[in-house]
Amino acid sequence: MHHLLVYLLALGVLVGCTPGQSTDIEDLPKLQYAFSKATKAIQPQLKGYWKSIGHGYILDASADSIRLHSYTKSFCYREKNDYLERLMNSQTQFIQKNDTLSIFLMDFGPQTTHLQSRRDFVRMKQLPENHLSFDELQQLPPLKLFDLFIETLEENYAFSKERKLEWTKIREDLSKNISDSTTQEALFQMMGKVTKSAKDHHTKIIAPDGRRLQYTRTPSAQYVIDLFRKQTAVEQLNKYFGLYFDTNYKNISDSLLKGKGQKVANNKIEWGSLNEQIGYIHIHSLTGFADSKLPRKQHIDTLNYYMERIVKKLQDKKALVVDISFNFGGYDAAGLTIASYFTEVPQLAYQIQVFQQGQFYNESSLYVHPAKYTRFTKPVYLLMTDISRSAAETFAMQMKAIPQVKLVGMPTLGILSDMLGKSIGPFYSTSSNRKYVAPDGKVYELSGVPPDIPLQVFTAKDVFNSHKNAVRQLVKMIEKSLQD
Repeated sequence: MHHLLVYLLALGVLVGCTPGQSTDIEDLPKLQYAFSKATKAIQPQLKGYWKSIGHGYILDASADSIRLHSYTKSFCYREKNDYLERLMNSQTQFIQKNDTLSIFLMDFGPQTTHLQSRRDFVRMKQLPENHLSFDELQQLPPLKLFDLFIETLEENYAFSKERKLEWTKIREDLSKNISDSTTQEALFQMMGKVTKSAKDHHTKIIAPDGRRLQYTRTPSAQYVIDLFRKQTAVEQLNKYFGLYFDTNYKNISDSLLKGKGQKVANNKIEWGSLNEQIGYIHIHSLTGFADSKLPRKQHIDTLNYYMERIVKKLQDKKALVVDISFNFGGYDAAGLTIASYFTEVPQLAYQIQVFQQGQFYNESSLYVHPAKYTRFTKPVYLLMTDISRSAAETFAMQMKAIPQVKLVGMPTLGILSDMLGKSIGPFYSTSSNRKYVAPDGKVYELSGVPPDIPLQVFTAKDVFNSHKNAVRQLVKMIEKSLQD
């Protein structure tokens, strides 16, 4: 399913910050690529070591390419992240001021500074003396790996207090059952108990064979599970969920858009008319708008290409419904790109803060900047649910910042943070280490982004048709509003 790609991409996200940094990106000096295509080496001024504040990473730029290390208070080791290192040695751009290095990981052309957060690093003299190679990390005994796992979460997980996670107690309770004879599978299951206890879909442990242990429940999913148990036609729950999603997508195409809608951007967007007055845009995902082998900039270029044409075609409508009811997320740059078609002036969406070792540091403030040419500035209604998660939730915050947009439906899932990826010996872990703060100071992690207009999109009474019925109910509400 497409959200697997979302998770895989998220593993490679590298972020950093410096306390009190300026958020006025318009005043930044000209960006340079970290890796020079002309010399096929990193820029000379980057030579050395750089320590991130807020993410537990060290950039090793002592040779002719950038290599990645991770650190905690007790550990330092060579990180295994081919995806991230490939980006840093191809796309990443930077500015440098004294001993502070600020990077923009993705190359978005002229939009590079608008579509992602700024990540800061400070120069350090050398790697810590206790640093381990990746092979040495793999060979650590089970209890040491468990200590590294807990320490990584304790230092980087941003919502321990809110989710009532007491790391010292967790370590004491579980480490009693770990010894040098503990098998890899037993250790994996032990760490899985920790990730599941967080009740955070973004916090997980991944085994070498790709299995992952994480919390997966959502309120509306229980409706589907309950109905599955009452029927016998479909034997596997996963297939029943597939039937559920396929039916709802078919409802959008055949019932709501009456077979006249159009699917574009690698089928990640479907749009058309709900009636003569109201247009409709279903954002199926915030990733995968083009071939997966293409750079993300070309995905954003593709998204811009289609959004420009969609908004032009819907200019005669009096209102639009933008639907993210079934959106599992993707990346913030996609949301910022879509939101740009609904504002005439820059709008502050949120301030990103990053957590490390007991405190938060300000990272970037991200704005929704107006699209270059065509924009729709009449009423827009964003329909969302508890399936809407991750980047779909930050997209909701981006849209919420625009005055003529109303959020409708159910609170989103409440897992807005990026996933910080770390190697734990043969395993890989992810956790939520960033906080998105709305302009009014509110944080929607755990609670989810709330609607301005509550509407029960999914119901136990009619699981396969409740979304379709909710859209029709919303249409009636909009029509009444247009008449008033």
